[in-house]
Amino acid sequence: MLKSIRLTRLPVLSILIFVLMGCQAIDSSEPVLLIQHPLDPLTAAEYTQATSILNNAGYTNAASRFATLEIHDPSKQSVRQWQAGDDVNRAAFAIIKQGLQTFEAVVDLSNSSVLSWQEIEGVQASLLIEDYLSAFQILAEDEGHIAALAARGLSPEQVACSPMTVGNYNNPLYAGRRVIKTPCYALQGEGSRFTRPIEGLWAVVDVNSREVIELVDDGIIPLAENSAATLVRTNRQALNETVLYQPDGANFTVNGHLVKWDNWTLHYRLEKRSGLVVSDITYRDGERERSILYQGAVSELFVPYMDPDANWYTRTFLDAGEYGFGGSATPLAAGVDCPDTALFIDALIPDDLCAAASIPDAICIFERNLGDAAWRHFEFDSGYEGRRAVELVLRMGAAIGNYDYFIDWVFTQDGRIKPRIGASGYDGYKGVISQSMDDPSAAADTAFGTLVAPGLVGTNHDHFFSFRLDLDIDGLDNSLTLDRLVPRDVDGPRTAWVVEPQVPTSEQEAMINYNPARPTNWKVVNPNVRGPVGHSPGFVLKPMNSVAYTLLDSSDPAHQRAAFTGHQLWVTPYHADERYAAGNYVNQGDFGLGLPSWTAANRAIENTDIVLWYTAGFHHVPRAEDFPIMPSAWHEFELMPFNFFDRNPALDIPPEWRGD
Repeated sequence: MLKSIRLTRLPVLSILIFVLMGCQAIDSSEPVLLIQHPLDPLTAAEYTQATSILNNAGYTNAASRFATLEIHDPSKQSVRQWQAGDDVNRAAFAIIKQGLQTFEAVVDLSNSSVLSWQEIEGVQASLLIEDYLSAFQILAEDEGHIAALAARGLSPEQVACSPMTVGNYNNPLYAGRRVIKTPCYALQGEGSRFTRPIEGLWAVVDVNSREVIELVDDGIIPLAENSAATLVRTNRQALNETVLYQPDGANFTVNGHLVKWDNWTLHYRLEKRSGLVVSDITYRDGERERSILYQGAVSELFVPYMDPDANWYTRTFLDAGEYGFGGSATPLAAGVDCPDTALFIDALIPDDLCAAASIPDAICIFERNLGDAAWRHFEFDSGYEGRRAVELVLRMGAAIGNYDYFIDWVFTQDGRIKPRIGASGYDGYKGVISQSMDDPSAAADTAFGTLVAPGLVGTNHDHFFSFRLDLDIDGLDNSLTLDRLVPRDVDGPRTAWVVEPQVPTSEQEAMINYNPARPTNWKVVNPNVRGPVGHSPGFVLKPMNSVAYTLLDSSDPAHQRAAFTGHQLWVTPYHADERYAAGNYVNQGDFGLGLPSWTAANRAIENTDIVLWYTAGFHHVPRAEDFPIMPSAWHEFELMPFNFFDRNPALDIPPEWRGD
């Protein structure tokens, strides 16, 4: 009966690897890849080695399940001192579920030893594939759930269920349990299962005790009859081919995980939790390699839905920490997700049991010329001069339940870094009685969303991405400067504004909310370095179109478990163990972990190694145009050089292509 209840909100690749391949993963007997950089991700052989070391030391056994297995970052100092060809000391970090217990381990791969093994009490590790499978098996065998489906004219073979986390809402029934909520969808008809929710019926399963602890049936709501396939119009004519074209090949090189392009050098990897991580980013300025960003990644993703219904209020997902942003990565399609000219790269993630599982085409790297000018000027006496702008893009895509996301790291020839967020997929649809806004029930049915089709409401929700930005501008010791634009009365017939800099000295001074009425440049500078005319080199974080404010009350448990959304900007002193804005363990986790807990110490942040945490996001009010599948929407911010260079760094772009 297990096979008859299908899976949603689960990375497709992981299902195929775990279920179809029986956790065979990657053959670790294949030739060992050469480690070319201290921050390279674990190889397939290293996955096997790490688990073998733990098994041989007696810490793990056949019952152990790996929620995380990844490279344990070496110290910044060792990375800065490392040169190509040097030996690389390798270590792995693991989070392991053993029965009701959770452990953290650090394994020395270079010396085949266990450096640390520690139980972390009172926490739940991120969800495992085994948790999903257990939940569906338990549900498939539950007589109450089978009967509720039958009352709706459905059999288990016609149903797909979603494994949803429940957060922490102080529900005593869930205390001390490892629980998954399982609303379901009908598979009848064509199109996506997400457009056919079985509203009013849901269950909660304890995957540790293997029982249904809650089954709620609030009454039958007729299934929406919409078929996504019938909504596709076929009268649009195809366009003439419009593609990126590189007849002479790419301008970037990839050596292992090290990328060189134009004046940029950077390292990349894919992690199960954070997804695409970029590191050790430098820019060649004349004869100098100048450090800018030591590491950048998505730290957390918070998606709270606004409907207070019992089936919906727990849908406040911390997708990175609960499901894994990188673990949800999916193959990218050439010519659609990325240009045909892109380089497509496979990535490895850990499975529950054995070793490394491959995600083909998980990352793409490409250049693009959008027809924009890097700079230009026209004068009537001397004519026109300008230069074309080309960008380098590193991209990953992830499917987390009904949503699809892109994360881009974009590098420009004038020295900017532009993180971008793309969103598509399906809205969170709720089944309702109303077929039209003219129905008497429409006002109540659409109190927390939009009627996008007969019997279907797209529920209001937010998307908040916390980016961890470990900036090292020309070295480790940096400061945050707030350049406030302040109106000032001046002599003469008008007024003006001036820049008044302020340097926060502690963490709590740097908890900042964006205020368009009081414009401020958020600038990171190195106060120990001076440019040609005496400026401290810096980079400004520009929010662009990525600013969103949480509208949840501070007393709301959803807000408390994602308290990083309370400010657009946080600044902390660098600490190797502080990587995730909502804390290490967010699945049913305690309130106030992560940034609120760390910054309570109010540590010094002036002229030291600092990390910026930027909350990018958007409110999503669904619209009919989102149905059945929403057009891709993009949001971005950028890191822009500010007195970092002594002139326009794009000034030396040649006017012609290399082959001209």
